[in-house]
Amino acid sequence: MTINMKNSLSIMLLIPVLCFSQDFQGKAYYMSKISVDKSWMDNPRFASRKGYMNDMIKRNTEKDYLLEFNSTESTYKEIEKLETEGQGFNWMANYVGENIGKIYKNAQDKISINETEMMGKFFLVTEDLENTKWKMSGESKNIGQYTCYKATYTKQVEEKVFTFGSWNQNNQTSQNKKPKKMRDVEVVAWFTPDIPVSSGPSWYQGLPGLILEVSDDKTTILCTKIVMNPKEKTKIKRPKKGKTISNQDFVTLQDEKRAEAVEMWRQSRQKRQSSTARLR
Repeated sequence: MTINMKNSLSIMLLIPVLCFSQDFQGKAYYMSKISVDKSWMDNPRFASRKGYMNDMIKRNTEKDYLLEFNSTESTYKEIEKLETEGQGFNWMANYVGENIGKIYKNAQDKISINETEMMGKFFLVTEDLENTKWKMSGESKNIGQYTCYKATYTKQVEEKVFTFGSWNQNNQTSQNKKPKKMRDVEVVAWFTPDIPVSSGPSWYQGLPGLILEVSDDKTTILCTKIVMNPKEKTKIKRPKKGKTISNQDFVTLQDEKRAEAVEMWRQSRQKRQSSTARLR
């Protein structure tokens, strides 16, 4: 694509699109998949439960979501599946997958609120919308009937390794905590100016059109269906149920609860081993 196209995309960031009325609405359906290293499952101790573990990982890393949006606001939530008999408590949700409850984004007020639950308590994880420095590559492709354009940015993420029952960093005490290992990740998004809303799945936003596809390290999100101006209108409301907390404080609280759960599991295992030893 030529430089002129790049310039025209930049101009689109500044010019309001008039072909949509102010009260238009839409629904976009997405499927999301997170790649997980499952090499730890080769340990013989997990042989009898390998099928169960695979099912739990898939349940938490392959999900369907619905984005409902208007010209300035959007909500993004998981499309719940019917529970099958015997699934029980989803303990692995604390270790793999994304911490997404119901994400509300407001482009006009420049705020995002993740309405989520942790151990029976509700929280409103509130942050300013990130001023993402997207770079237009000039590439384009079709996703369904929509012409989409590629945009990228680079971010730093913490290197984490999942093993059964813990994240490697989160298990460390304050006395022996090692410095976090960080690495660069390129986020790739494909957006369509045909739908002039500065929103997208999850927390992704800030482009001159709806984001239909995202590749972010081990996470891939793809739009599978779009319904514009559905017959049944949905009023998008700012969430109010829960304790307001910053994302940083919520992550800290979440890490503490994970560490507590791991310690409880460790102590319970030690008790079982001690009881077995006494019976011998």
